[in-house]
Amino acid sequence: MKRVYSASDLVDARLLADALAGERIRTHLFNASAIGAMGDLPFGETWPEVWIDDERDLPRARDVVAAHAARRVLPGSVRCAACGEDSPSNFDCCWQCGGDIAAGAAR
Repeated sequence: MKRVYSASDLVDARLLADALAGERIRTHLFNASAIGAMGDLPFGETWPEVWIDDERDLPRARDVVAAHAARRVLPGSVRCAACGEDSPSNFDCCWQCGGDIAAGAAR
């Protein structure tokens, strides 16, 4: 196993783990519950960590981590053409119905 990412919060770690899983890279998430120990332990020791199962996947994993780190949070929202719900502009699918919002109108 090899650690590929240390996140400042659990949501960020899970998003990366999901992106890696989408590339069929098996992952393990460590320190998912350690945030409660912050203060008793150094803060860096409690951050969630994403590890890959097979070190042969490391080159592909590094590409996914780099893309994850380079993503931008876009301001505004996008209206889903399927259900009319607004989702943040950096979402790929509607949070309400799961529909593709890439073709939606930015607001």
